[in-house]
Amino acid sequence: MEEKAKPILMAIKPKHIPKKFLASDESVVFESHQSWWYSMKSATLGLLVVLAANIILDWGWIPSTPDLPFASAALSGINGGIQGLFALIALIALIVSTWVFFMRSMSRRRTVYAATDERLIKRTGLVIKGYEDIPLTQIENIYIKQSLGNKILGYGTITFSTKGLGEAGGPDMKWVAVPRPMRVRRILQEVMDIRDKPKRHTKKELAAVEKL
Repeated sequence: MEEKAKPILMAIKPKHIPKKFLASDESVVFESHQSWWYSMKSATLGLLVVLAANIILDWGWIPSTPDLPFASAALSGINGGIQGLFALIALIALIVSTWVFFMRSMSRRRTVYAATDERLIKRTGLVIKGYEDIPLTQIENIYIKQSLGNKILGYGTITFSTKGLGEAGGPDMKWVAVPRPMRVRRILQEVMDIRDKPKRHTKKELAAVEKL
């Protein structure tokens, strides 16, 4: 019985999937976190706005603040008065927004999507990690969903359905906010085509053997 050729093109060095999780002859062909825009856009925007507010206050671009009835007298004990209160609020907002940015960055790193020449892999968690995988031979359909905004920002959701697995015929694995989903779809299709039709990739090798 002829042994099925394993695809070796497009293999990459994995950064987030440990070698001990892979078979000795298994090659990683794709690996990615969720899109930066999906995970970080709101945290980044908030941090930039707060930074701008702190710069405006620190550089004195607001020369004076108006007197507010009752409030000005109540806040007279605070260093700097109302303007000092604004500076304190801006500083607290900067600390909070920086913390949110950091936590969102860590949250983005929790999820890893990967594909090998044998299976799809979804990793979750940073310290306590969980792995979910599906053999490529079980994949029946690949669906890509992109809204107009997702398309502009370059990411989309990929849903994989499998043969006879899952509940009530539903999807078995979903990759949310995958960067460049069309490219990922093409890579996976090429790998699956190699597995299904290995002979077409060995014709040159067979021709070379026949000439010997």
